[in-house]
Amino acid sequence: MTDDTVSPVVFRSLQRPSDESIQQFYRAMGTCWQPVLRSADLVADGVAGEETCETANFGANAMRSVTLLDKPLVIARLDGKLTALLDVCRHFQARLSLGEITSVNGQAAIQCPYHGWAYAPDGQCVRIPQLAADRRIPETVSVPTFQVTEALGLIWVCMADEPVFDIPLFDEFHQSTFRITTLDEQTLTHTSSPRMIMATLDDTHFPWVHEGILGTRDQPQAPDHTVTRDGSTLKVSYTTEQPASLASGATAGDHPVTIHYDNSVHMPNVIKLKKTTPTGRYIIWLATCPVDYCHTRCFWTFARDYDTDPSHDAAYESFSAHVRSQDKPIIESQQPWLLPPFWTKIELPQAGIDEPLIQYQRWLQELGVVIDV
Repeated sequence: MTDDTVSPVVFRSLQRPSDESIQQFYRAMGTCWQPVLRSADLVADGVAGEETCETANFGANAMRSVTLLDKPLVIARLDGKLTALLDVCRHFQARLSLGEITSVNGQAAIQCPYHGWAYAPDGQCVRIPQLAADRRIPETVSVPTFQVTEALGLIWVCMADEPVFDIPLFDEFHQSTFRITTLDEQTLTHTSSPRMIMATLDDTHFPWVHEGILGTRDQPQAPDHTVTRDGSTLKVSYTTEQPASLASGATAGDHPVTIHYDNSVHMPNVIKLKKTTPTGRYIIWLATCPVDYCHTRCFWTFARDYDTDPSHDAAYESFSAHVRSQDKPIIESQQPWLLPPFWTKIELPQAGIDEPLIQYQRWLQELGVVIDV
């Protein structure tokens, strides 16, 4: 881009953010619970015992490597208890996740693949095979640990000592009247976590990106939004018409369906779209994991209280994947990945039309997630 008419601010925005901006983004996002893995994906994948307990049962043990905010972590279930450690051995920096789960003094520990050093759930090194029997392992030989918990079918990690918000509620997930399905994407989305939330919150793109499914281009008008804040939640509601589809509780070819949306953004990384239709309720729930400043892992969950026959799940999953395939290339084309402040005028949201996005971004600025360019 060399056109002299292009604003220098806009030009800079298309480059990689400064290291300072990236670290500020990591610090701000690190104060919140972040989803890193589905609980069902933390399964035993080859465990090992030690010489004195080769027949030990490690069925409650498993570990996986993940990346959160550009930090490599190892998520482990040791003796049935979750732990999250920095994925690095203090000896010569090998990845612990390449090792195996072993037993030290009758307790499960993560064993480094390089020299066999083993770490307890609290990150303390509990075995150095090369160390003489009369020498104690220094307390300084430990790796950082992070808060970790399990909720809504996911494993969540917080980098801070005190999360600024609780893990959001998703009541329908636990209600027997709803049929739950998920969409697991094999690839990351090349965008930031807030961009992914904004794209899901943005309803005015429906007629353009999802024509014939969520809207029509001959009716592109924005609905009348009601936008409020409630604690750690941004709430948006509106009523609109959409073509008949699985997500509107009607079959293709039927007349347009009137749908009421009650949307909730749980700051800063989870969004829930609740669609109330004449047939029933259809819920789209997205929890985003900021792998780094420009890559996001998406955990999609869907709930419906109509057409709950499990044999129909595949059709709903295919529908969701198709809608997602329409969004993904457009979202990945947006730059800068880190949201620019309003004063830069890099982006030009319109009052009223884009009110949900404006309010979300203002809240992000308060949290320090929006970065100066």
